[in-house]
Amino acid sequence: MKLSKGIFLAFFALCYTLQAFATWSIIIIDSKTKEIGIAGASCTYSVYGIGTIVPGKGAVVVQAMSNNNARKKGATMVQQGIAPKKILSALRDPVFDPENQQYAIICLYDLSTPVSYTGTSASPFKGSLTANGVSVQGNILADPGELKAILDAVLKGQKEHLDIAEILMRALEAGAELGGDKRCGERKAASAFISVAKPSDDPQNLSINLVVTGENENINAITALRNKFETWKADVKKR
Repeated sequence: MKLSKGIFLAFFALCYTLQAFATWSIIIIDSKTKEIGIAGASCTYSVYGIGTIVPGKGAVVVQAMSNNNARKKGATMVQQGIAPKKILSALRDPVFDPENQQYAIICLYDLSTPVSYTGTSASPFKGSLTANGVSVQGNILADPGELKAILDAVLKGQKEHLDIAEILMRALEAGAELGGDKRCGERKAASAFISVAKPSDDPQNLSINLVVTGENENINAITALRNKFETWKADVKKR
């Protein structure tokens, strides 16, 4: 489906491959500020591209084999205000090879019903957990307890009234602490990102868009992303 010119979608460009094989990711929507955030990490060169934020509307993640057409379809349906369960049903069409995908969808207009799906062919450890306005999902995880640790980090951050970007960062770190991507060993992850959109954001110029790719094989991408995040925060304070 070709997107109309008037539709505002934040498409994250895939780097080097359409098959991101993403490992763990988080979607959060802040019901008060209406901010929408996605974060992810993987042992691939670039995990950036697994998610689409539709500012003021919702977000979609398509990982594992990361079918780009499924991601576009989901984002279009979010823009149209379609219920998350109906979006998920559409993405399970065989044309999108759903058993090799991992889906997560949250909409601002239906925060109480985040939905997710893990295809039968996705690699273990795998699965997803949801809460109001939150979805965490992963595959090829080093530890079966990672998803719970990630969700716990999100809920703790929300209880402490942290901003959405800090919560996303801590959630990524919680996954890394239990091993992250099992392919990466002690490195935990080769690539990672955090993206946050305010309702008024231009989809091509999000409020926060921090990315670490896998150029340096000796760097833990979560540690590198934390460093980049702290630098960003310091720069914001100077403005």
